[in-house]
Amino acid sequence: MSVQQGLKSLAETSPNFSNAGVESAITATNIGFVTKTKTLNYLVDINSTLTDAQKTTIRASLNIQPYLNVGRYLQDLSNHTYKILDGSLGQTDEGDTAPTFLELLGSIDSIQGSYLSLYGVEASTVGKGVDDYVGTLRQTMNDKLAEITVAVQTITNASLSSNTAFQNATQALINFVNALGDSTTLDISTLNSLLSAYESAANNFNSILSGAAYANQKTILVNNRSAIVTQIAAEVANLGSIRTYSESLTNLISYQGLAGNTKIRDLIGKSAQATEWKDYYENYETRFTQLNAKYENINGDSENETIINNELSQRGLPDVKSYTDLRAVAAKASRDPRLSTVAFQGRTIAQIINDSCVKLNIDINGLDVYGQSQSLLKNMNEYDRETVRIELNLHQEANTLS
Repeated sequence: MSVQQGLKSLAETSPNFSNAGVESAITATNIGFVTKTKTLNYLVDINSTLTDAQKTTIRASLNIQPYLNVGRYLQDLSNHTYKILDGSLGQTDEGDTAPTFLELLGSIDSIQGSYLSLYGVEASTVGKGVDDYVGTLRQTMNDKLAEITVAVQTITNASLSSNTAFQNATQALINFVNALGDSTTLDISTLNSLLSAYESAANNFNSILSGAAYANQKTILVNNRSAIVTQIAAEVANLGSIRTYSESLTNLISYQGLAGNTKIRDLIGKSAQATEWKDYYENYETRFTQLNAKYENINGDSENETIINNELSQRGLPDVKSYTDLRAVAAKASRDPRLSTVAFQGRTIAQIINDSCVKLNIDINGLDVYGQSQSLLKNMNEYDRETVRIELNLHQEANTLS
């Protein structure tokens, strides 16, 4: 059953999905030296005069102190969340079209249910949870961005000369890239000189921030950059293989569903070469018969004794209340499968009880018939309990993911 209130209005409008929430957090972070590094990275990305090799060289210099190159991962985060929405990060094979945002969400949701069904734990335990696919778009990194904003603002408020020098070196590169026309205007010597100046300024800035006064701010910038970069990489990898992974789980569930067909189960068991598959299909029927809804134990092992007591009660056990009722004890012995070889016909009750004790290796030395009856009844009652316990254990084993 789904919520109906608001559904009609929802159906009559477009969701207009966007990464505005992430962009807002990025904008708040875009202060001080961050602004210049973001501008520079953007200009390098879109420049058509610079070759790919030259862009790689520039990016390596900008990353001489990765945590100071905040604009790089802010730009990457912005691009990344936009690409989640347009589906371009989703897995595509040759001839395929990019999945839609809805298809991605459907696959992610399916993976959650399929993994839980197959493995009994959340998909997030193996890095396949919802946030492992689209956490950035769900704004899980926004708190990191907020911390970065505070750290950068603190550094900016200190009016450090090394900060000014770093920003000036960054601005010089911005001016250089902005002034590029065609390839004839590209002076490699000047570019190398500007990159060298940038690296020196970044290293000097890092030296100041490594001091005790700004150690906390530097730690935030280093750690939060790592968290954002790692999150983006994980989402790219997961989305890039989402169809394959989702299909693999779906196939496993389909194979599991075929286990109910005797002949197909036999075929799979005989055809599969993996030991684990043979074990599952060849032992499926036996384990299936061991499943019993009466033994469902939602509260764990602490409830096992309660379950056993309830089952014994439902079976009318113990069915003999007193060992002094010799006839009833002898009759119970005649129903005990362990005593199937004991002769009951033509024997007195005392003989039956004695013979049963001997068969079960019960010590009856010095015991009269009542003493023997008491020991025999206790043994048979314990056997009844152990029989139910074994059934319960077999059920729990067959019902436990392994």
